[in-house]
Amino acid sequence: MKTIKKFFAILLILAIGIAVINSQTDFFLNFGSYVPYIKENCPEVTESVSALSERLSRVTDYIPTPSELMAMIKQEDLPIDPSDVAVNAYIQNSPMLSFYPNENISMIADYDRIQIFGIVGSRSKSNLIVAFIDENGETLEQVSITANSENSFNKTISIPKTDGSSIGVDVYTGDKPYGQFESWAYNYVKLVRDGNGGWVIEQSPVFEHNKAMYEKDKSIKEALKYTASVQSNSDSIISIAEQLTADKTTDYEKVLALHDWICSYMYYDVDSLASDEAPPYYATDIVKSRKAVCLGFATLMASLCRSIDIPCNVVSGYALGVGNDTAWTDISIATDEQNHAWNEVYVDGRWMIVDTTWDCANKIENGEMNKGEVSHLYFDANLQFFSNNHKILEYSKRR
Repeated sequence: MKTIKKFFAILLILAIGIAVINSQTDFFLNFGSYVPYIKENCPEVTESVSALSERLSRVTDYIPTPSELMAMIKQEDLPIDPSDVAVNAYIQNSPMLSFYPNENISMIADYDRIQIFGIVGSRSKSNLIVAFIDENGETLEQVSITANSENSFNKTISIPKTDGSSIGVDVYTGDKPYGQFESWAYNYVKLVRDGNGGWVIEQSPVFEHNKAMYEKDKSIKEALKYTASVQSNSDSIISIAEQLTADKTTDYEKVLALHDWICSYMYYDVDSLASDEAPPYYATDIVKSRKAVCLGFATLMASLCRSIDIPCNVVSGYALGVGNDTAWTDISIATDEQNHAWNEVYVDGRWMIVDTTWDCANKIENGEMNKGEVSHLYFDANLQFFSNNHKILEYSKRR
């Protein structure tokens, strides 16, 4: 009993100490405002006190507040101040795989036909092949589509006949009708039979889970904090973000500029997956090395966004295609294993899904740096499509 009392006494003292430190830090940070005489007559004193307080503030940011401490002990989520809750919004039942206006693809199944339309981001993707795959992985049929001079496309295709109960749909793009094609919309889009013998696009088995996670209250303040790895207070990170967004007028344009720079500048470090050497996870180290895996990409995106006051969360989850899983199974649907990371960025009153790792085609493999083209299929991704290959597990708070 004495041990328990001593434990709670220590906790109480620690909580009081943290509260005092935080309050005093705020006082000294604004020292000049409280003591105008010193501010006017001894500006160097005011500056020194404020600078010291700012450094102390950075230290105390890593110390949990009393309420955070109690929440950790009880293993509970910390209640969020209602005034700090960011609104969640997405377009439900949209045929669009992503909402980025300059590169996207939409699919609508109508009984025995499927309409595929959208816009390609460049002429290098102006020729498309739609492949229908049966349950055994065999190609049932391939149909060609060519984007017009404005890079848009729209075609209604008859769904091939099969005795199976499902068909996978994959879309490939290339710069020539019969040239080298690359997968664009991976075959996580699946058609299944409806009750009337027709076809519908199957909803991901993790969509409802993702929707519940996505719609949870998320703090804007938490999504703006700098941490040990999300170094949004670094001068070099701030400088990069400001240069990239100097001519942008909206937050959406700024986030797009940051996304495109990361996907063009960074390289996915395939070699690190087969070695014992850990890839960099701190934003400044990531920029210097130009290589990372998914967590590094997400950390850098969060750092750049937060450095220009755009709220951004790092999201951890499970993704198909990272290992050997190419379809949801009972095991992967129920898994709590984290094998991937991406971001949610708060723009225009909604959380926008951004996966820079999957939009980056640059890779370091066998020591060679291979350059690819930036994609936007996972920039402002539709939660319904995103759920075909991503499962949300955790919104990181402090890292």
